[in-house]
Parts: sequence; C-alpha cells; structure tokens
Amino acid sequence: MKPALGFSLIEMLVVLFVIVLMTSLVTLNVNSGASDRVVQERLESLTAVAAYALDEAQFSGTDFGVLFVSGVNERGEPIVTALWRQRLIQGWREPEQSRDIFAALEFPADVRLQITLDDVELLPAPADTADPRAGTTPQWFLSASGETQAGELLIRHRDSDEQLWRLVWDPLGRFEQFRGDSDEVLGGYAVAP
Repeated sequence: MKPALGFSLIEMLVVLFVIVLMTSLVTLNVNSGASDRVVQERLESLTAVAAYALDEAQFSGTDFGVLFVSGVNERGEPIVTALWRQRLIQGWREPEQSRDIFAALEFPADVRLQITLDDVELLPAPADTADPRAGTTPQWFLSASGETQAGELLIRHRDSDEQLWRLVWDPLGRFEQFRGDSDEVLGGYAVAP
C-alpha cells in the first residue's frame, strides 16, 4: 500500500490559522503607526505653512494666525483642528490667497494637543468659533513685522498621556521638531531673514 500524499484537513486549518494570525498582526502594526505618521505630517505641514505665512505676512503687510478649535469627527471622537486666518478689513477671516496652502489641519482623535504661547498654556476654542464669518481672533499670531509668539506644541496620546511629538519655535519663526521626550532635533525650518 502506498502512503497517502497531500495534507490532512487539520494541517490545512492550522496553516490557514497561522496565515490569518500573521496578517492580523501585520495589519495591527501598520494601523498603529498610521496615526503617528498623520501627526508627523500635520506637524510638518503646520511648520511649513507657518513659515510661509510669516513670509506672506511681511510681503502683504497683513497679519496671519492659527485658530486651534476643538470639535468632534464623524465618529463622535474629540479632535483639534488648526485653522488658518488672515486679518482683513472685515476682521479675522480665511486667507484670501493660496487657500490650498492654508488648508485646515485636523489632528487624529487618539491624540491631544497642549499649546503654549509666550509661556501661557492655551485651550482650543469651541467648535462654534470655526466659522470664518465669526471673526474669532486666533490664538497664535504671525505678524506682518515678521515675528510671532515663542511657543511649544506638545502632542500627547489621549489615553496614556505619553508625549509623542514636540514642536518648538522662537519669535523669529525658527522651528524645531522632536519625537517623544528626545532632545534630538528631527526637523527644523527657519524663515529667511
């Protein structure tokens, strides 16, 4: 009698179970890093657009600002959004030029922002101030003189309170980005004099 060739049903189920388990672990690892990548992208965008806004403020002679607004996403989770504003004759409104550059930056729901400007911690404004027609004064100013308030933006995990990212800048718009509690600068951007 010849030995049977092939796999038993049990062996196939074990292999299938291992494949599903490995796929699940890979998916979990990829998704857990997705929020971190989004936060890093938002910080880099905030830095680049703030540097651009300082240049544009000097060129146009009008002040720009960032209004940090608390709200909820489509799943009902709390979020913070950074909205760009420009001081116009009608008051603080959405920038008239380069609207694609001055797009809103929504931070993921699993993080919270701790904003400090000139050594004063700020709270995000309520959601009803997000309407640009409200003319709400932004918390962070980027003035036509080419200066801004010195500040720090800490990004913390909402549940564990672990510090994930830190963005620091001085009154001349020199930005430094740090990961976690590290003092090693990951990225920096300075406004041209």
